[in-house]
Amino acid sequence: MKRLSLLFAVTLVLSSSRCLLAQPSLSYSAPAAAQPGQTIELTLHGGKLDDPLQVWTSFPAKVELLPGPADAKDQANRKCKVTLDGNVPVGIGGLIVGSPAGVSDVLLVMVDDLASVADSGKNHSLAEAQLLTVPVAVDGVADGAIFDYYKFAGKKDQRLSVEVVATRLSSSLDSVVRLLKADGSELILSDDDVSLGAESRLSLTLPEDGEYVLELHDNQYRAGGRYRLRVGDFPLVTVPVPLGGRLGSTVQLRFAGPASDGAAPLLLRIPDEVATGRVSVAARFPEGKSSGLATLVATELPEALEVEPNDANKVATPVTVPAAINGSFQAEGDRDYFTFAALKDQSLSFRARSQSLGSPSLVFIRIYNEAGNQLVETAVNDGAEWTLTYKFPADGMYCVAAEDLLHRGGPEHAYRVEIQPSGGFSLAVKNDKNTRLQFKNPVNGGAFALVVTCTRQGYDGVIDLAIEGSPPGYRLLNPTIPAKAKEHRLLLVVSDGAKAGDLRAIRLLGKAQVGDRAYTAVVETQATVRGKRPQLLSPPEWMNGLLSTVVGAESAAFYGTKLNTEAVTFAQAAGKAEFAFTLERTNAEFKDAVTVLFEQLPAGFSGAVKADKDTYNITLTGPKDAAPGKHTIRLVSYGEFKGTGQVLITEVPVEIKAEAPAS
Repeated sequence: MKRLSLLFAVTLVLSSSRCLLAQPSLSYSAPAAAQPGQTIELTLHGGKLDDPLQVWTSFPAKVELLPGPADAKDQANRKCKVTLDGNVPVGIGGLIVGSPAGVSDVLLVMVDDLASVADSGKNHSLAEAQLLTVPVAVDGVADGAIFDYYKFAGKKDQRLSVEVVATRLSSSLDSVVRLLKADGSELILSDDDVSLGAESRLSLTLPEDGEYVLELHDNQYRAGGRYRLRVGDFPLVTVPVPLGGRLGSTVQLRFAGPASDGAAPLLLRIPDEVATGRVSVAARFPEGKSSGLATLVATELPEALEVEPNDANKVATPVTVPAAINGSFQAEGDRDYFTFAALKDQSLSFRARSQSLGSPSLVFIRIYNEAGNQLVETAVNDGAEWTLTYKFPADGMYCVAAEDLLHRGGPEHAYRVEIQPSGGFSLAVKNDKNTRLQFKNPVNGGAFALVVTCTRQGYDGVIDLAIEGSPPGYRLLNPTIPAKAKEHRLLLVVSDGAKAGDLRAIRLLGKAQVGDRAYTAVVETQATVRGKRPQLLSPPEWMNGLLSTVVGAESAAFYGTKLNTEAVTFAQAAGKAEFAFTLERTNAEFKDAVTVLFEQLPAGFSGAVKADKDTYNITLTGPKDAAPGKHTIRLVSYGEFKGTGQVLITEVPVEIKAEAPAS
């Protein structure tokens, strides 16, 4: 019997305060944005920002971490230089830091074409208002019942836009902004936004030359909420129109929002591949110097646009399915119709998209037959976007009608309905109180366990899990979700050659052949992200499925295994072989059981485990006509102790023997 040594142990960094205090953390950066085409010096604020430290960004960037004080410990801030190409789009991005001590949560930052200044902290009255040179963005923090004031010089007929970016950066601030004349008289007030929730946005043409003042505070007079106050000549946009485009295509976009009239149309080439399915787009006025923010969805579906008038089935816009239909509810009570052909027993799904892309609409769908009789409608739940699935009873022409559930309308009420064959699955990291999205994995191997839930939509076959892009540093154990399984546990293992401090941000994909389609789904984490960051109405799509990992130092084993045999014999006649191992608890405080998986089983073989206290009885089952020969199987055991996971791999020689001939 050949036995491998302990491969790895992993700190899962669960709920203990000791683990949380020991790892790097990020609370904010100053400034709170990087600028396309520029090199910006950011100061990262948090805890345990000690060397060796690595920085990951969600956007393309060159990051140079500047040296801290020699041998400094428990550093609360670090400086780095961040350089962006000029073509990096404006939008919401993120930073993660990691070291052998652990890995931080995501810090949300902006990519912004506005230059940054800091809140002076001494601007709490009209007389003390901080002077700004517009266009500019201010990074500040609310001071409770004490308001912040900013003044600037304006010209008559100057177009001015102001927006607060706070909840979009996961801040708790519920902003209120007023634009005042120099004497304190109010010109305009902005509180909540119909699309962005607690964010404040306003736009106007200045009435005269002179000094103007912006007043900002938290709606509930809470202190500590961080914000980025953008002041410039940008359009206030909510959505691009259409909301989406086909991968590899060129799309002509216009923009809708509270102050978007006159924004320049944008001709955009969508890349052939977009990992997150989202593209950030910038809206500007023709002579503008700053940009409004919007997001476009990109899929492989053919695109279809509504053609007005299409407010009745007799004037429905024709489409060929599969397709993504794009439209807008232009007025209150607007209902848009699209007609398409379907075959008997054909099952189609109708997936609405709106609020995740910035639109305020709640898209409600009905399906009608050619005679105008309603067949089915959206089943409304507490979500914001719904999918309707329907199996058609006969060959013929049908209509799908879309409207806002609350019968609202206006240019911002853009929507998208993706129509394609039903059948497939969705995957997610199991969301419970112990769910973590950050992991530390010691250098002597390293791994962590994830439980993936599977919601099946007409597909009951196996699903193969893989790491997106197959990056170096990790491999999966137990990567196949069995047929009909609704929950599955897998291990992510640090590969040989990893170094302490290596930082990775990875996503898992599930792949299967569903009918004649190659089907892929991200293992989502949106439910967990929303639970931990309730202020984010729609977390950036690049966060969905994101797992941040770092390689730590070596960790001592807390258990071992001892086989009861040197080798295992599988007799063909019996069709099975039995053996056992004993769990040896090298740390007396470790009381839990371990999970056992099998690797390198001969074709047609399976393994089963039954634990009897610390004895694990193994049964190998295989075909009675298995070819004689020698094999080596691998037992993979995994246990967790005080937030630390340990994997032990044991190689077991197995010989398949033919039945001896009768004498």
